[in-house]
Amino acid sequence: MTLAVMGCIVNGPGESKAANIGISLPGTGEAPRCPVYIDGKKRCHPRSTYDELAIAFKSLVDNYISTKYPRKHAAVIAG
Repeated sequence: MTLAVMGCIVNGPGESKAANIGISLPGTGEAPRCPVYIDGKKRCHPRSTYDELAIAFKSLVDNYISTKYPRKHAAVIAG
């Protein structure tokens, strides 16, 4: 899995599109909103405080992992 966390709202979207999940964070003085790309497609553009953006992005990553990479259960060997 490729995760892109970009620190530039100008160049970041292009690089974020190449990742499984990418986010382009705002720079200093920019509004706290950021485009999020999942599998190359723009999925959302959350606007909130930086702390809330971090929580929302972590949730998107967790959901992506649980959906795309489900846990495999170990087989129990009877002895």
